[in-house]
Amino acid sequence: MTGPTIEQKIAELHQRIKSHVGDVGRIGVAIYNKDDDGISTFVHSTDGAVPFENYHARLQDVPSLRQLHEKRQSRVIDDLTALSGSPNEHSRRILESGYKSSYTSPLYAHDQLIGFVFFDSHQPNHFRQEIRLQVDAYSQLIAALISEALSPSRILRGAVMFMRELGRHKDTETADHMQRVASYARSVARTLAASHGISDEQIEFIYQFASLHDIGKIVVPDHILLKPGRLTADEYLVAQSHARKGSEMIRVMVSEFGFANEPHIQTLYDIVCSHHERWDGAGYPDRLAGQVIPLSARIVAVADVFDALTNPRPYKQAWTLHAGLDYLRANAGSQFDPQCVLAAEACFDDWCATHARFSTVDPDD
Repeated sequence: MTGPTIEQKIAELHQRIKSHVGDVGRIGVAIYNKDDDGISTFVHSTDGAVPFENYHARLQDVPSLRQLHEKRQSRVIDDLTALSGSPNEHSRRILESGYKSSYTSPLYAHDQLIGFVFFDSHQPNHFRQEIRLQVDAYSQLIAALISEALSPSRILRGAVMFMRELGRHKDTETADHMQRVASYARSVARTLAASHGISDEQIEFIYQFASLHDIGKIVVPDHILLKPGRLTADEYLVAQSHARKGSEMIRVMVSEFGFANEPHIQTLYDIVCSHHERWDGAGYPDRLAGQVIPLSARIVAVADVFDALTNPRPYKQAWTLHAGLDYLRANAGSQFDPQCVLAAEACFDDWCATHARFSTVDPDD
């Protein structure tokens, strides 16, 4: 049995806030990821229509939020209609939803930026000084909730990185590879969000856990992982065992760290164990097929294969990015979920930018 999601906790807190400070029609939280300087919509609680979801940008490209972080201060806008001429999409959607005033604050845990919280009211000038003091206190509570929600994924990622260091970075699964696969997977999940009912909270945990997909390779012998030539049948079976071994390792770590009841742990299991399953049922370890394969694993599958193709390995040179995309297209409906491949095509420009940011390989070589 899993515990409540962070969105459920925020919704419960929203009701308490409204009883204390009156008309707060929306609470939204955007998460910050230091790895790529990205901010992404994460969770929200809203009365009525949801004005803003599935948003991702680099913090350096959002000056208003960057300044709040740099100055470590909150911001109150008493009359949002003053932003009616702004080209900012966030401002436009908030105005269209009927909100008249807002309060925004950066969130910190252990002195590190973890995101931003947004309170919106249908009343102008709602966030008076006495209300700001209460909202400040609630912001600290929200920061603690967000930090607690993200701690399992960050602790597990840290444990994996530590084990890789002990193994002297076995295989070529570098930190850049982990970041690229995670970023590619997030782009695909965002593209599929509307059609597949993927929430911002789920997108964030797909991103957090995608980098752990090959944890099981830690226990595969070097002479197999680093072999420059074709593997023998027996060696290939050993290499394939990394999916099952990875799932077993995750179960041990989850048990040891006390994360068994975390609401998104199943996503981690699905990614680690099933990212080598194939749409046609010819994959491993369980020969799952079609939509029986967990969606998170289908998403990571296209991200992982694309990254493996477009970066050098002991047994091959890097393919160009367009050649990698062509491979996904050619194998849609057999190796890959066709919808995931279409999503990869839709966010290919974003993938190219990710590759450039986290790679020393020229994509045109």
